[in-house]
Amino acid sequence: MKKLPVAKHLSDEEYKLLLETYARHNSAFGLEKRKDYTLSDIVKVERNTSENCLNVHYRNGDWWHYLPNRTWY
Repeated sequence: MKKLPVAKHLSDEEYKLLLETYARHNSAFGLEKRKDYTLSDIVKVERNTSENCLNVHYRNGDWWHYLPNRTWY
């Protein structure tokens, strides 16, 4: 599986979580807002073991928690 450079450190399961949650998250945005939240706009992905999620940082400065149940906040 070829991974995004910012997510190479993730396990395959974590990477799958990132992509699946990203797809759901992105589809919740309107077309204009989606432009700021493309996969290439992800600048950092951190494991957050204390909250059992991934912290996903975007180029515009926003970041989100991506949870195992494919939701985010």
